Amino acid sequence: MKMKSLQNHTPKILLLISIATFLAVFIGMQPLAQDLHYHSFANDNSVFGIANGWNVLSNIGFILCGIFGFQLIVKHNIKSIIIWALFIGIFLTGLGSAYYHYHPNNQTLVWDRLPMTIVFTAFFAQLYSWYFSEKTAFYIWIASLVIGIFSVSYWQYTESIGKGDLRLYAIVQFLPMLLILAILFIHSNKNSFLWKPLSMVIIWYIIAKFLEHYDQELFVYTNTLSGHPFKHIAASIATFYIVLMVKKQAISEKEYLNI
Repeated sequence: MKMKSLQNHTPKILLLISIATFLAVFIGMQPLAQDLHYHSFANDNSVFGIANGWNVLSNIGFILCGIFGFQLIVKHNIKSIIIWALFIGIFLTGLGSAYYHYHPNNQTLVWDRLPMTIVFTAFFAQLYSWYFSEKTAFYIWIASLVIGIFSVSYWQYTESIGKGDLRLYAIVQFLPMLLILAILFIHSNKNSFLWKPLSMVIIWYIIAKFLEHYDQELFVYTNTLSGHPFKHIAASIATFYIVLMVKKQAISEKEYLNI
C-alpha cells in the first residue's frame, strides 16, 4: 500500500491498531495484579520532615508545567477543552503523585493514576485534532477518558476482591504512544514543526520508564540517589515539551490567520 493511500486511511489504521492491541492484551495475557513491591522505593528518606521526601518533592516539575500551560492558554487565548484538560491533568498528576509517594499503597496510587489517564488521553486526542479532525478528536477524547477512568476503577475493584487486573490501565497508558508513532510514520511530511518537541516527549518518556525500572540499582550504585525521583524529573521534561508543542501550534495558527 502506497504512503498516500495509508494517509487517506489513517483513522481506520489507528482503529485497527487499537482493536488489535485490546485483543492481544486480553486474549494473550493473564490478569496482571499490582506488584506490592512496587510501593517499596529505594530511597524512603525524609527531606525537610517530609516522608519519602525526594519522591514527593520531585513532582514539582509537573505542577510547574501545568502552571506554564495555563499561562500559555491565557496568553494565546486557546479555547480547546482538550488542551485545558491536558494541562489540568499535568498539574493534578504532580499533586496526585506527591500524595501517593508520601504514603505509597494501592489506595493512594489511585490518585496518582487517575490524573495520568487525563494526560494520556488528552495528549493523544489533541495530536489527533492537529493532524485530522478537531470534532472527531473531541469524541475520541471523551470515549478514551471514560475508558481511562474506568480502567483505574476496574483495577482498584479487582484488587479489592483479590484478583487484581492492570491490563486495561496498561493499554490506556501505552496505546496512545503506539498510535502517535503510527501517525508520525504515516504523516512524516505534515506538521514538521511539531516533530522535534514530540520526539523529545517520546525520548524523555522512555528515559523516565528506564529510571523507574532501575530505581533500586541506581541507589545501590550511588548510595545516595535513587532512580524514581529522576524518573519524575525526566517525565516532567517530557511534559515541558508538550507545553512547547502547544505553544508552537498556537503560534503557527496565529501566523496562518494573519496571512
